[in-house]
Amino acid sequence: MSRPVSVTLLAFGVFCLAVFNLLGVINGILRYSFVSGLPVKVSPLYLIVSNAFWGLTFVGLSFGLWRLKRWGRIGVLVALSLYVAQSWFNRWVLSRADYMQVSAPFAVFLSAVILGIVWGLLLRCTIRDVFSD
Repeated sequence: MSRPVSVTLLAFGVFCLAVFNLLGVINGILRYSFVSGLPVKVSPLYLIVSNAFWGLTFVGLSFGLWRLKRWGRIGVLVALSLYVAQSWFNRWVLSRADYMQVSAPFAVFLSAVILGIVWGLLLRCTIRDVFSD
C-alpha cells in the first residue's frame, strides 16, 4: 500500500524535529562553559541529555512513520505528547523569563493545534489501516 501524503509530511516534520533537537545537543556542547555561568535553575547537562534523547527518539519514529510501521504511529502519539508535556514543565518550572506569562496563551494554542493535528491525523481510520505490524 502506498504512503499517504499526510503521513509523508508528518514523517518529514518529525524528522525535522529530530534534527532541531540534535542541533540543540551540538549547541549545548559548544556553549557549555557559557551556559554554565548563567543563573539558570538547571544544569546545561539536563538540556543536552534531554535534546539527545528526543533527537534520537524522533529519528527512530520518523523512520517508523516512513516505513508505515504501527509502532511508529503509536510512538509518535506518545512521544509527541510527552515532548509537549516536558516543554511545558521546562517553561513553568525551570524558566525565569518575565515574558512567559505574556507568551503563554500563544504557546497553549500552538501546543493544542499541533497535538490536535497529529492525533487527528494518526487516529483516522483510513490512516490507521495503512500501518502494519
